[in-house]
Amino acid sequence: MVITGAAIGAALGIASARYVETLLYGVKGSDLVMLTGPALVLLAIALLSVLPVIARASRIDPKIMLRAE
Repeated sequence: MVITGAAIGAALGIASARYVETLLYGVKGSDLVMLTGPALVLLAIALLSVLPVIARASRIDPKIMLRAE
């Protein structure tokens, strides 16, 4: 879902390039760094937010979980 959202956001960012150029002085709306930077930050945040869940799930014994169900 994060990658899909980043792709949609990048497409919308490219589509609104003229509007961005009028708002930000010295920044081109089609600048690759300005488009990929926020997407990479959001992807990193999403991956960091999943780490505690992965760590907790890796400590659970599969046999115990299967018996609990």
